[in-house]
Amino acid sequence: MSKRKRPEPKSSSSGINEDEKSILGLIRSKQGMGATTYEMRTATKIQPTLITRAVASLKKSSLIKEVPNMNNKGIKHFLAVEFQPCKELTGGDWYIDGALDVSKIEGLKEICVRILERLKSKVVTLDVIYSYFEKASSDGDKLSREQTREILKNLVLDNVVMEVKSNGLTDFSATRIGEICYKLTGKKSGGGEARDGAFALVPCGACPHIGLCTPDGVISPTTCVYFQKWLDF
Repeated sequence: MSKRKRPEPKSSSSGINEDEKSILGLIRSKQGMGATTYEMRTATKIQPTLITRAVASLKKSSLIKEVPNMNNKGIKHFLAVEFQPCKELTGGDWYIDGALDVSKIEGLKEICVRILERLKSKVVTLDVIYSYFEKASSDGDKLSREQTREILKNLVLDNVVMEVKSNGLTDFSATRIGEICYKLTGKKSGGGEARDGAFALVPCGACPHIGLCTPDGVISPTTCVYFQKWLDF
């Protein structure tokens, strides 16, 4: 079985000095993650001024490129030109050319809501929703299990979907006790009219720690983020 070859450098590295060779070697070893100037200093022990000069020279020679970190825009990463930035730098699947793909996210959220509206069960698991996206006819609508979870989490933050834990009874009879399930809150379903009043959405009934909840305890309504979210609704 033949080994997978590493990408060949697009430009020659001949004619560069020892500092530049050390820095270029480090950057290439990091592949799609690249290296920051801090990593260059700690790994090579080269003086900061010489690192700045070497990086500028390598960029001018088209041996490396500067890539922003979408999760921390104050940090610059330098990659060898033969590598593409990894998801940790680009922001993941929800970014295009460094910008959040809002239209794609909103479209997938709408599909997710429609799936929940069509299902007869009042509560569904992540795997049920994922199975719909997994079988999608359009590649643009296909999602991984983790991507499906992220879309559902986004809908939870929008208060369109509620995340609840199964107790194995009534609506949860088809799910395992303790399994995380999702249900529509009614905010954007039923032709735009809420199907349940705000009081029906109080999270306490599905909380596994309700028996430990007291006004002055470690678990209390004043420290519960879900209860505060319900009050804000």
